[in-house]
Amino acid sequence: MPTETKERRREPRTNLSQVVFIRPIDSRLPPDLCSTLNVSQGGVYLATLAGHYAPGMGVYLTSGFQPGSPMTYAMAGIVVRVQQLEDDKWGLAIHIFSHSSSTVQ
Repeated sequence: MPTETKERRREPRTNLSQVVFIRPIDSRLPPDLCSTLNVSQGGVYLATLAGHYAPGMGVYLTSGFQPGSPMTYAMAGIVVRVQQLEDDKWGLAIHIFSHSSSTVQ
């Protein structure tokens, strides 16, 4: 008998592929360029080749990181889910808890 899973998302997701720069708050771990798979007002789901992310890890995300770009923004978040994807990639669900609308240098 199939079981229904309850939808736990609070906000709708939008499929959006955008390159973001992600760096763990722990500076001993390397930063990474990733592509988003979907986004919402309070979170982002992205794919990475790096396997060093874990639930509970704090991260910074930067998008539009071209020098002088007015579209540059930064966010702080926490990894809430890690799942193995195809082609040695990992899916990261990140809850965003801080947005910055200012340009990041």
